Amino acid sequence: MNNPIWFGKYRIIKTLGKGGSGEVFLAEHIKLVSQCAIKRIPKGNPLHEQLLHEAVILKSLSHPCIPVIYDFEEDDEYSYIIEQYIEGVLLKDFVKQEGRLKESLVISIGAAICDLFLYLYSLDKPLLYLDLNPGNIILKNKEVKLIDFGACIYKKSAEKRKILLGTKGFSAPELKNGIPNEQSDVYAIGALLYYMTMGEIPLSNNSNHFFDTAKALYSKGLQNIIQKAFRYHPVFRYLSVAELKKKLLEQNRKISNGNAISRDFLKIGIAGAQSRIGVTHLALMLTRYLNKKGIKSLYVEKNPSGHLRGILNKRGATLQKDGIWQLESSFYLPFSLLSTPPETKKYSIIIYDSGVDYKEDNSYKEADIKLFLIGTKDWEIGNFIQAEDWLKEDSVKLLLNFLSGKDYRDFCSNERRRLADRQQWYRIPYEPNPFTNEFSKEMKDFLEGIMEPE
Repeated sequence: MNNPIWFGKYRIIKTLGKGGSGEVFLAEHIKLVSQCAIKRIPKGNPLHEQLLHEAVILKSLSHPCIPVIYDFEEDDEYSYIIEQYIEGVLLKDFVKQEGRLKESLVISIGAAICDLFLYLYSLDKPLLYLDLNPGNIILKNKEVKLIDFGACIYKKSAEKRKILLGTKGFSAPELKNGIPNEQSDVYAIGALLYYMTMGEIPLSNNSNHFFDTAKALYSKGLQNIIQKAFRYHPVFRYLSVAELKKKLLEQNRKISNGNAISRDFLKIGIAGAQSRIGVTHLALMLTRYLNKKGIKSLYVEKNPSGHLRGILNKRGATLQKDGIWQLESSFYLPFSLLSTPPETKKYSIIIYDSGVDYKEDNSYKEADIKLFLIGTKDWEIGNFIQAEDWLKEDSVKLLLNFLSGKDYRDFCSNERRRLADRQQWYRIPYEPNPFTNEFSKEMKDFLEGIMEPE
């Protein structure tokens, strides 16, 4: 039977998920014609007690962003919780699809989780959540929903906790052998903020170092908040979830009022002193690198050469409905004279390939990070000198292409006069394939270096 009926009233529609603790099904109440979620766990499962515990917890909660428990059933083999079905997308799936989230959204989700935890603390019998992770959060429009309360404990009985639950990377260190408290939830929120900004599970507690490109995508204020919430030792974290929420809201106001740099939409302009100096090669490689790191980035061709379409066709890229091409995990927008270009707000970083038309290209002029490629051969220096006066008007990182490490040092030694005025010079490492899947350590260090904000 394709759609079995359980307990004479629930028609099973499909399986929503499976795990070590059991299965979750989407069902429909036959008489009420309303959907619900049914959690089923074998009675012999070690986590069976957890399911019963969750049912008791949910029965005492009343919040629009927490599922309502409707019923509890059991048979010889299984126990069942019938609860409200919450539509939306799991945060873990959303991050997998979108990559690192924009700062305003990270703050919004973080503050919403703080509100939910503060609700749990305000109950007559306050609760600690203790298992915050991207698989327990559902996003629907702008609302944040919290599910799975099996690891919750009452604050007053924290020291009597018998079940050691938690998700690797998100559970506070003291959950292993200590007594959890509110700062354990602070740690979990910090780990979740880390996950949304880094696009990966935090498997290390070394929060003193905010990694690589995140420094260019997110404000220093948000970085500091994450680092403090995510400290290994509770004494160095925020004292409470309320304090963490206050800091997140303060940071949100700074961004909204223009008092802090918001990295919601980072623009990188790449241009060159002459043609065939490697502008397109670098732009394609940077696009590839960022997307492989989970940072949704878009290459935009600003010069009318038409080369990009030929490259994408040759490599079997797919043209999407909005006019943007996708090649594996990377995105590209060829040059076009259309008056209504595709929407680009869903991308965290836009990389503009301006070629040699940097003086006329407003995208390059308005970029947050400007990269300018030059050649160092005797017959190429003149092109750089012609552009130098214009480049002095802006903070531009100069990239030297097609030269060895020794040639780079010799050039820098001979150009001390210019170096005195310009501290950001970089040598582009050799990599013949801009679509490579294997970036050398030297290339990674170079790409991370040029992403550093001024």
